[in-house]
Parts: sequence; C-alpha cells; structure tokens
Amino acid sequence: MSSKKFSLAILGSTGSIGITTLKIIKKYPNNFKINLLACNKNKKVIFKQIKEFLPKYVIINNKKNYNFFKKIKFKKKVNFFQNLKDFNKKKKIKFDKVVLGISSIDGLDYAFSFIKYSKEILLANKETIVCGGKIFLSEAKSFNCKIKSIDSEHFSIYEILKNENKNSIHTIYLTASGGPFLKKNKKYYKKINYKEALKHPKWKMGKKISVDSATMANKVLELMEACFLFDINFKKIKIKIHTQSHVHAVIIFKNGLVKFIAHNTSMAIPIINCLISNDEINFKKNFFTNEHNLTLSFNEKALKKFRLIRAGYKALSFGHRACIVFNVINDYLVNLYLNKKIFFYEIEHKLNKVIFDKKLSNYYKIKIKNKNDIFKTISFAKKIIQNN
Repeated sequence: MSSKKFSLAILGSTGSIGITTLKIIKKYPNNFKINLLACNKNKKVIFKQIKEFLPKYVIINNKKNYNFFKKIKFKKKVNFFQNLKDFNKKKKIKFDKVVLGISSIDGLDYAFSFIKYSKEILLANKETIVCGGKIFLSEAKSFNCKIKSIDSEHFSIYEILKNENKNSIHTIYLTASGGPFLKKNKKYYKKINYKEALKHPKWKMGKKISVDSATMANKVLELMEACFLFDINFKKIKIKIHTQSHVHAVIIFKNGLVKFIAHNTSMAIPIINCLISNDEINFKKNFFTNEHNLTLSFNEKALKKFRLIRAGYKALSFGHRACIVFNVINDYLVNLYLNKKIFFYEIEHKLNKVIFDKKLSNYYKIKIKNKNDIFKTISFAKKIIQNN
C-alpha cells in the first residue's frame, strides 16, 4: 500500500466520470486526498461530495449554488470559487493527478489552466485534445505535466504501445459498438425520439456522449484525439464495429502480430489503472471468465451508414483547424438536440454540410499556430453554425 497520499483534483465531479472516480477513491482512502472539486448544478450531489471528501478548494460554476454553499460551514475550511477565472487568481497547490471529466469544449479552459497546477492530467474529455492539439500537448510538456487519456480506446492504445516502437505500427483500429441505431435504416432516423438516442446498448454514460455515440461523432472525436495524442497519421487509424464492446483498441504491427486490449464495459477499469499501481487492483469479475460461449465479432461494412465518419476523415485531411470546427459544431448541435430544438437526423446533416462546404476549404487548411488561434477558430465555428 502506498505510504504517500496523492493530491487529487476532480473536474466535473458530479458527472458520470467524476462520480465513478470518487467511488474508486472511497475504496482506497489511504492512497488519495481530494483537494479540489469542480462542479456546476447538481446541488444534492455537490453537498454530499463536499461533506464526504472535505476538499480544500471547490469551484462551483453556477452562481446560485455558489452563493448557497459558501455560507455553509463544514468540518474543515473549504475555499469556494464561483468560476475558473476566480480560482486562477489565487496561489495554487500542485496536484499529483487531475481527472478532467467536464464534457464538451467547456473542459478546454480547465485543461489549459490545470497543466500549470498538475503533475499529470487524466483526460476523459476528448475535446481537449481535439481542439488543443499539439499546442496543448506542447504547453503541458513545458510545465512538466503528463497527459494521459482515460477513454477506454486511448488507454488501451497506450497500454499496447508502452513497450513498442511506434514505427512498427501498420494499422490501429478503434472499436465502436454502433450505438442504439446500428440495425436501423436511414429512413428510421427521422422517427428517432429523445429517449432512444440516450439509450446506449452497452455503456452507461452522460447525455452528451450518449448522443455522440448514436451519431458516431464520439468515434470521430476519438479518431482525432488518437492522431494528436500518439502523433500518428490519420490514414493509419481505422474503425471497426464491435457490438460486444469488450475489445477497445487493436493494433496490427508490421511483423504480423495483432495485439489488443479487452476489458469489461466499465470506465472504472481505465480510471483505476491510471490512478494506482497494478499490484493494488483486484477486479474479481470480468467478461472472459463470466460469459459462456464468448464470441468477439468485428465488422466494417456497417460503418457506411454513419456519414459523420467520412466527415471526420475529411476534417483530418484538412488539418487541426477543421477538427476544431467539427468538434465545436457537433457540441452546438447536440446541445440544440438535448434542448429539443432540432431533430436527431439534423445533427449529421448540418455537420456534414459545414465540413464539406467548398467555400470553407481554404480556411480549414490554415495552420493553427498558437492558443489564440484555437479560441479564434472556436468563435468562428460558432458563428458558422448560428448562421446556418
């Protein structure tokens, strides 16, 4: 057992990643000290988390909740901040690990800020890498902050490549369950209701990522993230439908060997493996020993119906700027859908329209040079979709 308690910050503590992480932390009380929570609206969950973990800092990005909690006296002093900007004004401690579970582009500002305060950031937010790209990774390196993804796919790629030469890679495959509409035809897409889109067949996830999985935008973002994170050409990364969702990444090497990582459909596995050493982990249940007549199947033909995958590869062929636009517009459209302002099929339709717009092709090819370029592109993308 570790003698030192690691200092942790959980960004997005009331979301699915935050809640899963804190459940793990409870099982290893001698290993960790929660020193910061960043949260938003869920008052009941926020109160329970603060009371249980008594963090030194809490960022509540919701004015009403911030005003409510800052008046409460807990057993230990808790320093409350209304937003990230206020927190950045204060003198900081250095966290051993930061878990970034804030969904969508909202997590980008937190990522850029916390590379200054963290020895290692564990990302469940793929938008950080897609939008931040090499600029973010380079800045993290300058602050001696390690970046690791706790998405099951990227965690698996990392584990496979730990003792391998990157030049020996022939092809990387990301696997996709196909979501709730894999067996539905395109005509059915105009009938899809809200509850259907949020009901993933294998994973229990938040609303945003559930919709992304249904459209396959999530897999496109993972594809983009893998390219930046592992510095691999997008032509070497492909996608296969794997409905069982046990295998998360497959790498084919030039020497003819095929290696893959498989684990249960639980985010707890990549999270816990990134938090503590292997000798302290003991998962008693796994799909391989528990499932009788186990079958693993892989399929690429079924991908043709998901038109966003083609748009994703098109964006990657343009470069980083087009990937940012894809990400921002997808976020915007999913938000509209979750607020019942557009139909499900319109997400794919509108996003494809922007990525394949010939008038924007020259703009997409302009190189992203710095952080300012990233945020200018985000603003530009928002204007594009608001005017469409």
